[in-house]
Amino acid sequence: MRFCSQCGDPIEANEKYCNKCGHRLMPENKKTPLIPKKIIIGGISIIIIALILSFFLVTILNQNSLYIDTNNYKNDSELSSQNNSKKNHTAIIYDNVYSGVALETEEDAKNLIIEDSISQKSSCPKEIEAIEEEWIQNYNITAVNLCELDVSFAQELTNVLEIIYQEYPSISDILTNITLVNGNLENNYIAAFMPVFNFAYSDQEDGFPWVIKTQILLNTTYFFNLERLSSAINQSVNTGHFPPNATIYSPVAHEFGHYLSFLAMMKNYNMSSILLIENNETNLLYKIIKDFNDGAFSLEMIEEAYNNYQKSTTSPLPFDEWRGTISDYALAKDNYGKYIYDETIAEAFHDVYLNKDAAAEASKYIVEVLQEKLES
Repeated sequence: MRFCSQCGDPIEANEKYCNKCGHRLMPENKKTPLIPKKIIIGGISIIIIALILSFFLVTILNQNSLYIDTNNYKNDSELSSQNNSKKNHTAIIYDNVYSGVALETEEDAKNLIIEDSISQKSSCPKEIEAIEEEWIQNYNITAVNLCELDVSFAQELTNVLEIIYQEYPSISDILTNITLVNGNLENNYIAAFMPVFNFAYSDQEDGFPWVIKTQILLNTTYFFNLERLSSAINQSVNTGHFPPNATIYSPVAHEFGHYLSFLAMMKNYNMSSILLIENNETNLLYKIIKDFNDGAFSLEMIEEAYNNYQKSTTSPLPFDEWRGTISDYALAKDNYGKYIYDETIAEAFHDVYLNKDAAAEASKYIVEVLQEKLES
């Protein structure tokens, strides 16, 4: 008897997807490489660091950097039944982990990411491969995996990237992956930014250096079902949950808002790259992950923008009311009822991307500070 590695549900012999959670199953003779035992015995400190990083990465993906709709779609029986269809699943595996790899340079790290990506392109349409290659070459993204995405939709997403990279040409080379990822209506995020994913461990005794992927994830629950995506976006705009004029393409701009915010924070810590992490860099990586999770630097940027706003008006709005002029999602909270301040920044970026001079004043003040941090 086989069991799903995601939820533990029993799996029939020839099933490719878990009927319970929709997770794509690996063939019995093909297993995702795991961390080798020699890393585990390499020292208690390595175990502790790995556990801490894993905790924060799970927390980030569960609470931060997710573009979430207004939750009304979970109760729609027609859409829920569509979610069980295999047409909503991608063959792409975004979370492969490699171990015991010969790693010395960032070039080695990039080559491993590229090899993992290319190995999953064997049955992709040539039109999609051309779009993927365009993104890789024009925007210096290490790997792009859009294999089963509608071609015309992927072409429209190219316009989103072109606008962002023209405005922010210096942001290339940190984002390693844009990829489809299997999702479901239970977690109901449209897209997500994953700043740190431990992708590979070297063949050295202590497992260092590590290879870190920085990814934007596109949930197939929405990106393979444009009717559902359009319904989610339209209702969220109509209720003020998302900024005005949001489209089925613009959630990607929201995730780039998180990416830019993360780059600004890396600059604040004088960290030029997290692609290849040596043993002596784990403390700094931990600080960056914790800061992103807690939202401390994001809050600093918003407060600086708010102070600028206060200087320009005689009757300023209260801080949270001012943030709320962007969208309801700019006031998103985590599972503990704490504000996720980076959502304010991502929504401000999304608003300015969509509406430019017509964007909310709060959005323009926040994006101005974000630009200053990126250029400093």
